[in-house]
Amino acid sequence: MDATKVIIGAVTIIIGLVLLPLVAYFVALAKANASVSSVGGLTSVLDIILYGFCFGLVGVGIGMIYVGFRK
Repeated sequence: MDATKVIIGAVTIIIGLVLLPLVAYFVALAKANASVSSVGGLTSVLDIILYGFCFGLVGVGIGMIYVGFRK
């Protein structure tokens, strides 16, 4: 077991889950902004990039925990 990978994986999951409500709040504010909503497709790109980043952090954390326990 590689404890450093497990610990870093757990921290990465926590950071991803803490950022998720903040990202949701930011996306809601951005969609309400007239400048953002007037550009076609920008709200969809915001959703994909920001939520992808948060869920990506959680996925990387799960992967690191798996690799840490695998060895």
